[in-house]
Amino acid sequence: MYPSATIRHYLKRGLRQLAEGLLELVWPTRCVGCEKHGTLLCGSCQEELSCIDQTLACPRCGAPLGRLVCTECTTVYEDQPKDLPFTQARCAWEFNRLSRRIITFYKDRGEQRLATLLAATLAGVIPLEWRLWADLVTWIPADAEAIKRRGFDHVAMIAVPFAQKCGLRINPLLMKRPHEDQRRLGREGRKRNMRAAFSLKEGVESRLPATMRNIILVDDVFTTGATLSAATEVLLAAGAKEVRVVTVCRVW
Repeated sequence: MYPSATIRHYLKRGLRQLAEGLLELVWPTRCVGCEKHGTLLCGSCQEELSCIDQTLACPRCGAPLGRLVCTECTTVYEDQPKDLPFTQARCAWEFNRLSRRIITFYKDRGEQRLATLLAATLAGVIPLEWRLWADLVTWIPADAEAIKRRGFDHVAMIAVPFAQKCGLRINPLLMKRPHEDQRRLGREGRKRNMRAAFSLKEGVESRLPATMRNIILVDDVFTTGATLSAATEVLLAAGAKEVRVVTVCRVW
């Protein structure tokens, strides 16, 4: 006789496989880029993605080709420097037609299976030095209205497997208040919109312990840096020593 726990395990696995098979019949898997059957992202579309060469990217803000002189965060082309409270940034893809479509399908059309792919993509751009440096991973949370609308916290679902792949602890340190959709706003509007948008999550100590001082902050898209900056400032005010950010896409 098999133990009851073993029987339950195989029954659950069989039911899960049956459910997945039925879903595949009703909603067959298609490539989010070209709608080719059988895969979430086909090989041709993967080759079309504009992956950022980290040896050429700006280490400060993650912009492509900014290693020597970055047009995104330098003071050379502007009277006032851009205020970026985080110290380093790594971004995986340039934000173009295909990467926008991937993010849209994941975030707004509920293709949650992409979370694993996006997490692996982020883990691939994190150097060993970051993994040794970091105390933990946290993320830019969605507000309650967005979670209700989508049914899930889209960045959390990337951050958790990302942390696991990097061998790092993860802790939900932040909460977000309702605010206007950043995608509708320009640079200055984004900054105003993000002021006071974040706070420490309920239950998190107002002063972070010494074991939570070096933090990797995860988000899906880096546009102007307003969201990441606002969240970083909350973490620094709570006692974080340094915050570095990692995102799937970089707008520039």
